[in-house]
Amino acid sequence: MSVRVGFVGVGGMAGAHLGTLRKFEDVELVALCDINPDILARRAQENSVSKTYADYRRMLDSEDLDVVYVCVPPFAHADIEEHVAAKGCAVFSEKPVCLRMEDALRKYEAIRKAGVVNAVGYCVRYLNTVDTMLDRVKDRKLEVANGHYMGGMPGGPGHWWRQRNKSGGQLIEQTTHILDLALYVVGDVAAVGGGFVTRTPVDETADVDNASIVFLYYENGCVGTITSACMLSQGFKTPGIDLFAKDFILEFDYGKLKVRTPDATEEFKTEVNMVEAEDRVFIDAVKSKNTSKIRAPYAAAVKTLEASVLAYEAAQKRTILETSFKG
Repeated sequence: MSVRVGFVGVGGMAGAHLGTLRKFEDVELVALCDINPDILARRAQENSVSKTYADYRRMLDSEDLDVVYVCVPPFAHADIEEHVAAKGCAVFSEKPVCLRMEDALRKYEAIRKAGVVNAVGYCVRYLNTVDTMLDRVKDRKLEVANGHYMGGMPGGPGHWWRQRNKSGGQLIEQTTHILDLALYVVGDVAAVGGGFVTRTPVDETADVDNASIVFLYYENGCVGTITSACMLSQGFKTPGIDLFAKDFILEFDYGKLKVRTPDATEEFKTEVNMVEAEDRVFIDAVKSKNTSKIRAPYAAAVKTLEASVLAYEAAQKRTILETSFKG
């Protein structure tokens, strides 16, 4: 069986998915859609795709597709996923799923009612070191989980990433990978708080926060923080998370994992291409209709968005807000 795939949005992260999917013998790249004609033409040539569209609705009406990858910026999701699901196509949506909870909930319901295979691009969940993390914490009562994503601001002046109404800010668009990993490894959160700050704007066009700290109260009793910064002009350390329990310390980043106890120190290296791993699992799920190996279904991504949105709301009110979405 050859899985027929279309793309809505072919910039940025779509390039990584296209590069992976064109290597799969059981995948046929059928059609691409983007509002930018230059990048659309380039991606079509790179991937030997003859069908291109400026309007995703025309693509959905014209092509016989099994899968649609939605790889647009956070502000541009509109009702794309709803239309894809209504066509009976499996939907892979890049993170974050959108900017507002009301939109995410509407999309979630449309996907759920359509019963289509679905996944979101939280690729970090697919690392071999994350498998090891899950194994090492399964019998421990974690007490503290501290994540971090500290670096510079993507794009240049005027870039959509630097506009809050387009990216949602660093927590929603970038640090979301670490927040999502925390929910995956530690568990669901019951309540969220936060603090956001900009004391020296990066440039005159940027209105996202320079830095933030999110406070997480997990349902299992663990507490934690996620610290972000996007104003740094020098390197700090790669995105990661540190977990603590009695006689136990775990340090994770994208490249490695260290587990320390009083008796031993274990170190593990990342050996998995996380985008390739998530794409392989997703395509296999579409073929088999068995979704058990999909690690980031749409419902999980909605939980991650909710924690992000609540953190910002809680910061404005200087309070703690409880989560409500159960998925």
